[in-house]
Amino acid sequence: MVRAICFDFDGTLVDSEHLHYASWQSELQPFGCSLEKTDYMSRFSGVSTYATAKTLIQDFQLPVEIEQLMQQKTDRFLSLLKTELPVPMPGAEALLKTIQNTELTMALVTGSYRCEVEPVLENLGWRDFFPLIITRDDVTNAKPHPEPYLKAIECLNLSASECLALEDSATGIRSAHDAGLTVLAVTTEHTRLTADMGYSALFYSLQSVGEHVSELLKEKSGSHGC
Repeated sequence: MVRAICFDFDGTLVDSEHLHYASWQSELQPFGCSLEKTDYMSRFSGVSTYATAKTLIQDFQLPVEIEQLMQQKTDRFLSLLKTELPVPMPGAEALLKTIQNTELTMALVTGSYRCEVEPVLENLGWRDFFPLIITRDDVTNAKPHPEPYLKAIECLNLSASECLALEDSATGIRSAHDAGLTVLAVTTEHTRLTADMGYSALFYSLQSVGEHVSELLKEKSGSHGC
C-alpha cells in the first residue's frame, strides 16, 4: 500500500539546472576552462556538488581542493538566486496540489543543500507541501547512494514498499531504487533515461505522473470495496 511519495527537486520540480551550470562555469573561468552545456547536462544533471567538483578537478587538473570549489560554487549559486529563481517545471504545482488532496504524505529528497532549496520553496509558496525535507546537509552520502531515501523513509516511519519516488536523473533513480522504493521516472530536456536504470514506470510529463498516481489510489480504494 502506497502511503508517501518522495520528490526529487532540481530538474524534477524546478528548472534549476541552468543556474547550477552557470555557477560551475563561473568557477571554471578563472582557470581558463569551460564546460559545454550539453556535456554538463548529460554528465552532471542530478549529480551532487561534491561529485561534480571532484570530477571537474580531475578532468581539468584544477589546482584547488574539492571542498573549496564546492563552497565557491554554492556561494555563486546563492548569489544567482538573489536575481533569478528557478521556475517550476511544467505541471509541477498542479501535481503537488493533486497529491496534497490525497492521503499520501509528500517528502522532498534532494541532493542540494538546504540553503539552496529553502529560498526557492518560499518564493514559490511550496514549503507547506512538504512536511519532510531531506537535503545534502542531512546525510553523509549523497545520491546515487541510497542514504537520502533511507533517511526519508526512516523519518516517515514507513517501509520502502510504502513509498514512491519521482526522479528525473540516473543518479536519483539509482538512489531510490537501491533504497527499495518504487521509482517513477520523468524525462526532461536535460536527461535521457534508458530502460535498465531501475525505474518502474517512465513518464514524459508531470501531468501524466499525476494521472498515474491517481489511478494507483483508485485501484487501492477499489480493492477495499464491497
